Amino acid sequence: MENRTKRDKKLITIVSSFEQKLESGQQTYLDESTLQRLIAYYEDELMYHKAIEVINIALDQYKFRSDLFILKARILYKLGNFTKALYNVNKAEGIAPYELDIQILKARILASNSQTEESLNLINLLKLKTHNSDLVEVYICESHLYEIMQDMDRMYDSLVNALQIAPNCEEALERIWFAVELSKRYIDSIRFHEALIEKEPYSYLAWFNLGHALSCIGEYDQAIDALEYSFIVNKQFSVGYLDCADVCYQIQNHRKALQIYTEYFEVFGYDEELLIKMSECQYELCQYQESKATILKSIELDPYCDEAYFILAKCYTKENNWGQAIKCYLKAIAIEDLVEDYYLGLGKAFQATGAYNKAEQYLRKAALMAPEDCNYWVEYVVFLLSIRDLDKAFVVLNEASNSTFGASLLYCEFAALHFNGEREKAVKVLEEALLEDIDEHSILFEIEPEFRLNQEINSMIKYYISEIIATKNQ
Repeated sequence: MENRTKRDKKLITIVSSFEQKLESGQQTYLDESTLQRLIAYYEDELMYHKAIEVINIALDQYKFRSDLFILKARILYKLGNFTKALYNVNKAEGIAPYELDIQILKARILASNSQTEESLNLINLLKLKTHNSDLVEVYICESHLYEIMQDMDRMYDSLVNALQIAPNCEEALERIWFAVELSKRYIDSIRFHEALIEKEPYSYLAWFNLGHALSCIGEYDQAIDALEYSFIVNKQFSVGYLDCADVCYQIQNHRKALQIYTEYFEVFGYDEELLIKMSECQYELCQYQESKATILKSIELDPYCDEAYFILAKCYTKENNWGQAIKCYLKAIAIEDLVEDYYLGLGKAFQATGAYNKAEQYLRKAALMAPEDCNYWVEYVVFLLSIRDLDKAFVVLNEASNSTFGASLLYCEFAALHFNGEREKAVKVLEEALLEDIDEHSILFEIEPEFRLNQEINSMIKYYISEIIATKNQ
């Protein structure tokens, strides 16, 4: 640490001295070591224009150094100044015409400058002249060209060619997943990476890519195993932990997800986002006390995270602590007022306390924020039915029908008609709902538990279930 501090102080002195001379207009002569350190410093600080100033000074001193022209071309390429980048790479090529790095950089600049045909011709020429490990760089360059051309199939093929020569090439392994994702060649990717792993079983990126491809075709258990191997092989591979845990959460394996988040925490420490994910898993596992403790740590790190207050509110809801739940929902809304779930939760909390006017206000707000989602309308109508405000329930059902449709709304309409004594209409609506989606009929018993004892309703449900089974067996 002491040596590094001394080196840092020396570099700061070099930079400061250089800038003072530059400002005063003094002619500056810099030895090669100092030039390299200044250029590296400005590049690291993303001060590319300053780096070019230093390179220009260096070129005044060393007029025939191809590496300086290459360096300048690379920086101009990063800045998107392709015309000047091409000028400098041609200068480098004039000095060292057979340098592969120069030719590859030229091909990339040509591709980025919409000169795709010239770039492809150069790459094809390089493939004829280049052999062994150097060919890997040519194929990676080719993959960049095809990416610019939006030909993701060929991009994938180029990277496969690179990896067949160098199975552990990290750049190719990192880029190939992008090509797979956009070309949707998941099966090809699975076969390729399985073969690659046969040769290189400790390639963490190969396991990672395999896991993602398996996830994309719905093989979630195998995907989790593959993604898990990625961070077993490389314990410092943070993305492997997080993506594996995300797949676990997606298939509702919250216990496994929590285990992986905990492992991540032990290696990298925690931040507010990780704590939120851990808290969500604990909540889903009905570990409400643990979930609260975890989310409170997150709030300590970031007191302005609406999602954290939402999770805390849900925990209080599970404990029937409505006062605290309402406070947390209101805090979440104060931070972010465009999330319908926050209003839905708040409305239901007020309903539980008997504050029906406020409950209706927030349940309606949630429905209007996402009018295309019938679930919010259903929650609103179910509330109105629970307090037997049938007139308003019919108005809301009509309003919902202008924006969305769903069997659950039909079941709500049946209940409203039933409570209103309109038996014939109710039966017709129930028939329509059962035909539309019989699996959602359980909402009837949430609206009115006594429907379980209604012989006519249960007979209709049993009849349609038997009809569906008979149709499936034909």
